[in-house]
Order: sequence, then structure tokens, then C-alpha cells
Amino acid sequence: MASNIIKVSELNTVIHNIFVAEEMLHGIVICGEVSGFKISRNHAYFALKDELAAISVNDFNYASKYVPKEGEQILVKGSVDYYAPTGKLSFNATSIQPYGAGALAALFEKLKKELAEKGYFDDTHKKPIPKYPKRVCVITSKTGAVIRDIITTTRRYNNVIDLVVRDCKVQGLGAEDELVQAIKEVDELNFDAIIIARGGGSLEDLMPFNSEKLVYAIYDAKTPIISAVGHETDFTLCDFVADVRCATPTAGAELIAYSVEDVKQFLKDSEQRLFKALNLKMDNSLNKLVLLQGRLKASLDTIYSKNRSKLELLLAKISLLSENSLKNKELEFHKLSVRLDANNPSKIFTKGYVYAKDTKGNSIKSVSDLKVGEDIKLITDGGSAIANIKEVNHEI
Repeated sequence: MASNIIKVSELNTVIHNIFVAEEMLHGIVICGEVSGFKISRNHAYFALKDELAAISVNDFNYASKYVPKEGEQILVKGSVDYYAPTGKLSFNATSIQPYGAGALAALFEKLKKELAEKGYFDDTHKKPIPKYPKRVCVITSKTGAVIRDIITTTRRYNNVIDLVVRDCKVQGLGAEDELVQAIKEVDELNFDAIIIARGGGSLEDLMPFNSEKLVYAIYDAKTPIISAVGHETDFTLCDFVADVRCATPTAGAELIAYSVEDVKQFLKDSEQRLFKALNLKMDNSLNKLVLLQGRLKASLDTIYSKNRSKLELLLAKISLLSENSLKNKELEFHKLSVRLDANNPSKIFTKGYVYAKDTKGNSIKSVSDLKVGEDIKLITDGGSAIANIKEVNHEI
């Protein structure tokens, strides 16, 4: 009996070697339900079971594969492993996918239809992307090739845009919640635009971007959002709700990375066109001014000619009126002179009339003003004389 005794390690090694040598236990696909899913550092561990049995699954570097949910039916490709030190039988996964991509695609189409009917994909809600953004945030994994492509593409055209990277999981367990939280945080930081980006992958890999919660977060954001997820043939709900969908991350970078040199040239050309337009306008205005000056001079000459004729006619009328008025005044003056001459008191003296005054200088207008013996002064042509009243007779 003693010759049949072997150590535990020897037995486990033999069993391990049997599993390693058995080809049918490698590269096989098994189907089952996820149970007891847990994560330890970069690895995930769970049991895959059906109604009759279960097997432990080791998912090393789990973030590089589809991350299943508790109770989900999945297909796991890998190899059976017997770990000799502990004598543990398990299955090492090399790839994981939901049980039947058709079922996952049907779920995607169902959710897409429901969200479309609610108006989350309507063009009326989409915001324009600024033509010349200054600050742009890229939500993606900072360790992936995507962000390097975006930065390289942007800097090829533009070295003035401020690119800020918000590191975020874009695949696997927890990616959905991180994307939603990242959008809410970045939306409050007054960026000109947000790019949500990741490279291509299977439908399972892109499932975080088909999240209903992610659609709500993008729809509610105030900042214009560009979806640059997957390859040209990949479509996610993120694409439909975003303000602009770009086929690839590189295309997203090209959308915001306007050429600085083209802008400079455009400004230079615009300046030249502006000066040319101003000079042309000045020339046109000067020509119009010269034309207006000619018209004004002609108009003034016409007005002067017309008014000169009117003025000459008016002056002739005034001259005629003045002559007639002068003649009338001369005639009136002559009549007055005749009347005045006729009424000249000194002239009447030549006819024998005498003007009499009493000694007090009062005019004697009637014989009643005379008294006998009174001296009176007689004024007549050539002088005056003093006379004494000898007799007063009231009869002529």
C-alpha cells in the first residue's frame, strides 16, 4: 500500500496536466446565468450556472470585455482550468457576450422607438455647435487611443482651442453611471461644446452609450454635445439624442478644429474686400457728389435767370410807379403852391387892403372893435402907419 501513496501536490499536478492536454477543454463556449458577480482590482469573478450545475469563472482584465449583470444569460468563451495549488476547478474567460446579439439588438430598437416617440431625438431640440469654439471638453477614457487621435487631429489644424479631458469609463461595469455624472458636471463649467467619444466595438461594448439615463442627461444639458462613438457603421442612442453625430472620434475633432490659418486668411481677405468696397463706395459717392454739384449749379443758374428776369420786371414796375408817383406829387405840390400863393396875406395888400391892429396888438376884425379918438396901426403893402379914429360909422 505504501508504494501507492502520492502527495496531494503530485495528484493535483497530474490532474492539471490532464486538463492542459485535453484539447476539447480549450477554446470552448459555455452558456449560463451570471451569479455572485464581484470585482477585485482588475479582475472579475462569478459563477456561471444553469438549472443543474455551476462553474466558477475567472474574468481577468474584465474591463476589456463585456461586463455582464447579475442574473444575465451570457456566452463565455475560454478554457477549463484546474489550479493545482488549491485543487480548484474553474473556467478562464477570454471573451463574454450576452446570450444572442439579436436579443440585445431587439432591446436597443425597442428603447430607441420609445425615446423617439417621446421627442428626445427631435431636431427642434438640438443646439448648434459654435463655429469657432474656444473651450471644448472631451469625455472619454484618458488612457485610450481615442483621446490621442482627437488631440492629434485638433492640433493639426488648431493650436488655440482649449481642450480639456474628463476621464471616464467608456466600457464595462459602472461606465453608464460615470458617463451620466461626467455630463452633469461638465455641463456646469461653461464649455463651448462637449465631445463624448470612444472607439468602435461590439454592440455589447457600446451598451453604456445606449443607456436611457445617458439619453436623459444629454437631452437636459445646456452645452452643445457632439457624439463621436464607435465607427461609421455603429449607431447608439447617444448619437440620436446628441446635437450632432460624428461617425468617428476623429470626425468629431475635425468638426470643432477649425483651421486657424484659414481664419487668418479669411480675415485678411475680408479686410481687403472691405477696403475695396469702401474705396468703390467712396468713388461712387464722389462721382455722385460731382454730378449733384453740376445739377445744383445748373439749377441755381436756372433759378438765377428766372429770378433775374422777374427782378428786372419788378424794378421796371417800381421805376414806373416811382415816376408816376413823383409826377402826381409834383402836380399836387403845384396846386398847393398856387393855393398858397393865392392865400398869401401880403399879396392881398397889393389890391388895396389894409390890416389893422389896436394899440395892444389885437387884430381889428370888425368896426365894433373901433373907438373914436383911439389910435390904431395900419399895415399895408410896403409898411405900416398910425391912424386916429375920427368917426365910427356902422354903415358902409
